[in-house]
Amino acid sequence: MLTFCRVCYTVGCCKNNMKYFEKIAQFILIFSGIFYFIRVTGHYYDKRIVLADLGGVPWLYATLGTLFAVLAGFVIQKEWENWNNLQDSVQSEVGALRELFLWSAHFPEAIRLRVKLSVSNYLQAMVSGGLWQSEQKQKNEKVERSLSDLREEIFKIFRDYNQFMATTFSIFSKLLESRENRLRYGSHHAPRSIRNVMFVGVFLLSFLSLFIGIKDIYLAYVFDLCVASMAFIIYLVIRDLDNPMLPGSWHLTADDYQELLDEVSAV
Repeated sequence: MLTFCRVCYTVGCCKNNMKYFEKIAQFILIFSGIFYFIRVTGHYYDKRIVLADLGGVPWLYATLGTLFAVLAGFVIQKEWENWNNLQDSVQSEVGALRELFLWSAHFPEAIRLRVKLSVSNYLQAMVSGGLWQSEQKQKNEKVERSLSDLREEIFKIFRDYNQFMATTFSIFSKLLESRENRLRYGSHHAPRSIRNVMFVGVFLLSFLSLFIGIKDIYLAYVFDLCVASMAFIIYLVIRDLDNPMLPGSWHLTADDYQELLDEVSAV
């Protein structure tokens, strides 16, 4: 069953990546159609743009592109930092769970089995949707229940087995801290105003590039398409980094939880 779920998840990720490239292809087709309508079928471009003296317009366009690039650079840097922290938190949480599971081998058999069951249930809940729900600020009953069971077992160890208390408390504290960091970084998103500004910037750079006078139609198409596509890809990168659970190149998965779950189930 777990193998089947992993196969389905892998297929789903491939489809998500295809959708990502489909959006770029759709943008290129739409932009190409607008370029053809303005540059090829109409006479306005040739008479009013190419033959006219544009003066400082190209410099104004370059200034707009510079402002967009600077803003995009700051946003991407911040989103990239948050993405790295989120990934580190996930790996730290999985590492703490693995360490706790391995440390439980020193416990009496009854407690060891209960700890194993609680860890396994927690991992299973994260794989089956708990990770996505946590990013959406939704509670998963299975995750909360398994974490509560694990906390109860830890308290029993504190009460009955003092020799294990220090190490167990350290590992469990690391688990809770990593989980809290994952929830915090997963809830960080760019303000809506910044996302709207980036979207407007993409529109302006793409649309205004059509009115930069270039006599050679093929050179004009290549220039305009490169500028518009680059701006759109930058917007997609920001959107992907800002929404780690949505399909895209930066897509947070439950692979680490699944890998540990396979290890726990094999013991």
